Amino acid sequence: MDKHDKQWHSDSSKMKIGSLYKLRLLSAIWVGKVLIGLARILGRGGTTLPGRSALKIAPDLNYLLARHLTRGTVLVTGTNGKTTTAALLSGIIKEAGLRCIHNQSGSNLTWGIATTLIENSTWLGRMNGDLAVLETDEGAFPALTASLQPTGVITTNIFRDQLDRFGEIDSVQGLIQKGLDNLPSGSFQIINADDPSLSSLKNRTNASRWTYGLELKLPANSFKNTGRDIKTCPVCFKALAYEMIYFAHIGHYYCPTCNFKRPEAKVNLTRSSIDSRGISRAQVCLPDEKLDLNIPLLGIYNLYNILAAVACARALDISADIIGSALEKAAPSFGRMEKFEKENKEIIMALIKNPVGANEVLRTIFDQPGNINLIVAINDRIADGKDISWLWDVDFEQLAVTKSRITTVIASGLRAWDMAVRFKYAGFETEKLQVAESLSRAIERALEQTEPGSRLFILPTYTAMLEIRQYLNKIGLGKPYWEDV
Repeated sequence: MDKHDKQWHSDSSKMKIGSLYKLRLLSAIWVGKVLIGLARILGRGGTTLPGRSALKIAPDLNYLLARHLTRGTVLVTGTNGKTTTAALLSGIIKEAGLRCIHNQSGSNLTWGIATTLIENSTWLGRMNGDLAVLETDEGAFPALTASLQPTGVITTNIFRDQLDRFGEIDSVQGLIQKGLDNLPSGSFQIINADDPSLSSLKNRTNASRWTYGLELKLPANSFKNTGRDIKTCPVCFKALAYEMIYFAHIGHYYCPTCNFKRPEAKVNLTRSSIDSRGISRAQVCLPDEKLDLNIPLLGIYNLYNILAAVACARALDISADIIGSALEKAAPSFGRMEKFEKENKEIIMALIKNPVGANEVLRTIFDQPGNINLIVAINDRIADGKDISWLWDVDFEQLAVTKSRITTVIASGLRAWDMAVRFKYAGFETEKLQVAESLSRAIERALEQTEPGSRLFILPTYTAMLEIRQYLNKIGLGKPYWEDV
């Protein structure tokens, strides 16, 4: 075989390998699309099996599809606020006239993201979008930054969450740091300046860093700060001091011993109030302008989600006018203070999964006028976290203090009786406590006991939320997430 024959043989082998590689990718896409279609026919979300199956056929599928996005990807990670922040940012990007791909179901592991990309691709692997906003699980964050090489990332906060998966917050901080270290040159980071566990992260890739935070004076509230996970300086390990705490360990902090302190935020929220319709009126200060916003989202925690989305939108060079217009159209995202209505009774569903998030949801409920009708639905499947000891760090006692406002309290879900015990020790009168392990039965009973014109609050863990939402869709309330525009 002469040198020309050898060269031809080499090129031919490469072509065969390349063709085989493309065939595997197309096979993965087709299998994923068929499984998504079957799941929809069966009335299921189908966010896990299609992606898992496709990745077994083509392990590089996420990279191979995402590289066709002309504006790249933005990953949103952190303990709380990922879903809402990603939804707000997606709305802003669409308002800017860009085609945005978004895993709005909240399926945020590697296979959930694979399913999202497959669903938004053609059968030949071309993407039907310009940019993807992908909520990302903290544990999956390092691998996804390495494979997707995103344009930018948002990190919202770090709290104690799913101890059986993540351990203490130091391990989550390590995962996020590893993910940031995988970012490509020219990317950007959006960091919550009010979280000392995030502001202490290193910027080893010299990515542009946008910080955001609150500049508000808030009135004192009666809820206990049971979710403060960080009490020492991450540099010298001495006790941290605070000029202002908004919740948990989030606020304006400084170390009296060393020079560690809250960095100056590039994007600040300087004014906030809520009108009689539940609309939040806020003013955001950007580096070169101010933005007045009217947003139909409740809770201090949502102010942080808004700031994160605004900061990222500016990093993407989206104008303040477009940002403001998009946020005024915002609605609560999938299971996060999501609203439904039946027979003049408003149903509000708010996911809970750790002490900090649950406390902030309870505080928001407590601030609403009128009587309180409440279901707390606790499951302990893998996606919820098998360890439910966090319920004892939630300030249910504060609700029990206001028992004159409590009309209905139902414990439901796989761990309904554990929740009932927690209610008992919080101070609720046992004769007023109800237990309905069946989620559908709990909703039926609570709706019977809720007066017209009143609100029913449902606080589920993740898998309970999916089951409840499916039941609400079945009785004609809302629609499956894949049908939402």
